[in-house]
Amino acid sequence: MLLVFLSSAAMGQNENPLFQSTEPLNIRATGSVKSIKKNSNDSTLVTASFQYQKDSGNWVNVPVQAKVRGNFRLRYCYFPPLKIKLRKKDVDSTVFRGNKALKLVIPCRAVSDANSLIRKEYLCYKFCEVLTPYYFKTRLAKFNFTEISKKKSKDYDLLTFFVEDNSLVAKRGNGKIQETKGLAPGSFDEKQAIRNDYIQYMIGNADWSSLYQHNTNVLYANGKYITLSYDFDMSGFVDASYARENPPDLGTGDPRERVYRGFCKSKEAMEEIRKEFLGKESAIQSLIDNESAFFNQRDMKDMHSYLDKFFDIMKDDRLFRINILEGCRTD
Repeated sequence: MLLVFLSSAAMGQNENPLFQSTEPLNIRATGSVKSIKKNSNDSTLVTASFQYQKDSGNWVNVPVQAKVRGNFRLRYCYFPPLKIKLRKKDVDSTVFRGNKALKLVIPCRAVSDANSLIRKEYLCYKFCEVLTPYYFKTRLAKFNFTEISKKKSKDYDLLTFFVEDNSLVAKRGNGKIQETKGLAPGSFDEKQAIRNDYIQYMIGNADWSSLYQHNTNVLYANGKYITLSYDFDMSGFVDASYARENPPDLGTGDPRERVYRGFCKSKEAMEEIRKEFLGKESAIQSLIDNESAFFNQRDMKDMHSYLDKFFDIMKDDRLFRINILEGCRTD
């Protein structure tokens, strides 16, 4: 599979210039979806080439390795999410400098609301930046993909985004990524666990597990485990139609229904983080407003309303007690 990327972003002298700007990259690729699905899997990489264009107009060739990732989306979706590996010597003089690996989040299918769903998931990552010190950096990209086939080539204009590798989050957090599964709930940093649980509840995401590292990574820092969540496309906030094909066996099975999946922690810590979240309500809602040019009025109203219901629960002592203090897991 041949990947050809075009970027119009200016490159600074920062260690990781990719995430220094919020302006979307303009990227393009040529290849075969069928080929990369057939020849790669979660542990098998395929060789590809990567190009981007500097502001000067010069093209830079970068060899990369890529693989598909994920389970449900790989089976159900047409476009597979990708993980790209890069070598230091190949990217030192590029906008990708400082990255050894990247995830590329791509729409599930080329449907009318594909780009808005991607932007909603991107917003979930931005919420994390406001609500927790441990998060993945992201960068939007306007992706023109030309698919080569025996019958006829086809062009797709897709909104995508890059997600930094967990090793960079670990470096910022002065810790190490752990792959041990089946961890005890009490081994996680209490306040960070609550922050993660509240974020997942806020966006209505039940498709995750910190103990078994499903749609999460675990960072070990300062003698405690810290959850790093990703892949929020199954959340009620995103409201992707395909989420209904894979609802977790919780509640009614409606992917928009909020189900609190956090383990019970001390009431003092849960109340402290509750106040912390309430203090950031306006900042969270402003993130949605900042994206208003890219959503229709119905989507804007729905996103605000969905988060309003979460903050209504956080503000009301009775609702907070019923849904969270009494709804938390004990085993």
